[in-house]
Amino acid sequence: MPTPRPWADAREVDRVEALVTVDDAARADAFLASCVVGSSWTARIRTAEVTATVLARRPLGTIDERTCTCLSLRLALPVPVEPGLRFRLSDEDDDLTATGLVRPWEG
Repeated sequence: MPTPRPWADAREVDRVEALVTVDDAARADAFLASCVVGSSWTARIRTAEVTATVLARRPLGTIDERTCTCLSLRLALPVPVEPGLRFRLSDEDDDLTATGLVRPWEG
């Protein structure tokens, strides 16, 4: 069995690739309708609260996007993150929320 690679160290970034799941499964369609390229969300990452703009949204293989989707997010300010870090996304009204998980770094 191969030895798993350890997670990379934390990096201060202004762009995040994440796996995202809506917090209320009954609101998944509303979340996906709102979570389009160019939409803005509030990202709560550790103690930081920054605006996150959706750059891209892609399904995760054959998994239904109502269950999990992949987002590329541009953060208004650099924030220290590491792969596996969980964070929260919410709309302006804090009505739609989702939980994100930072994806492993490329390369």
